[in-house]
Amino acid sequence: MRMAVRFRASLPQRVPGPALAVPDPRESWLPYVELRAAELSLRIMSRRAAYWVTAPLAACLTACWPSHWDGLRANLEVIRPDLGRREMRRLLRRNVRNFLKAWIDVLQMSHRPLEAWRPWLRMQDVHYLDEARQQGQGVIIVSLHLGSWEAAIAALRDRFTGTGVALLAEQVRPIRCFNWLVRTRTKVGCQVIPLNVDAARRGDQVAVHRSGAAAVRQIYRVLGQGGVVVMAIDRDLLGTGVAVPFCGRRASIPLGAVEIAARTGAPILPVSLIRDRDDNYLSRAYPPIRIERDSDPGPDLRAAARHLLAVLEPELRAHPDQWHVMQPMFGEPMTEADLKASSAPTSGGATP
Repeated sequence: MRMAVRFRASLPQRVPGPALAVPDPRESWLPYVELRAAELSLRIMSRRAAYWVTAPLAACLTACWPSHWDGLRANLEVIRPDLGRREMRRLLRRNVRNFLKAWIDVLQMSHRPLEAWRPWLRMQDVHYLDEARQQGQGVIIVSLHLGSWEAAIAALRDRFTGTGVALLAEQVRPIRCFNWLVRTRTKVGCQVIPLNVDAARRGDQVAVHRSGAAAVRQIYRVLGQGGVVVMAIDRDLLGTGVAVPFCGRRASIPLGAVEIAARTGAPILPVSLIRDRDDNYLSRAYPPIRIERDSDPGPDLRAAARHLLAVLEPELRAHPDQWHVMQPMFGEPMTEADLKASSAPTSGGATP
């Protein structure tokens, strides 16, 4: 009996069963059937074989469905304004190919154990993660839509075996597909915190507020247990962001991560995840950022967000073929006066 108790204590913390959304009966079953068919087909394919298919598929999708990638193309033109039309088409194809590889990672994670991911993962500057954990207030990991988030989940589960790992995610449609994603990520020990993006698109502010409040409560719970919450800062899913300079343009950036860090005292850890030429993953951590809580009237959240973007922007510019943001996110170029105004010191701020 004593041995059994000791064995149970050594097991990783189990993630509670996911709270699944109720599917809309009017939604078509076809996307869900296609998703499950792709998942089943990948069970009999090696990772290398599945990745090989992505090259002709990306070429076909970008050639036959060009309007679908207009938002992505517009974003890439901001990142690489030096490219001509032919070079931009090549960059778009590489980006779509890496996007397909990321989806293959998602689909294969449903049946591939975490141990299988370890040979493909390398982590740099992990001491920054350990430094952030020492405070005992949880960690907020902030990144961009770079690389494969499934690989990031696998890496984090190795280092947070005793506490929770949560991922803030868009509640995609159809709901049956989203529920499949939730179940898949829960199997590998990651809690999914959904955001009701449909409500934001409909302009239903009541539903947006309800979704945001529920997400914040779950984030507080995970951080209160010393866990880690993973968020992306380069998509304003709920339409509540503020204008912040990013890549020399105006961009609507959500301040949720820095606001929660200011309220809880949890450090923010910028992290990038890049796929190399051999389709291995390199995860790089940066020095943790702490938001001042004792300033009056409050911390400069916008300056903290700009600092985060400045840390991660070099990786984005170096690997635009791995940045998968499909909706246009850039506004007008920022003037020198705008840049000075946005960087002017206020009563609070971020400290590395």
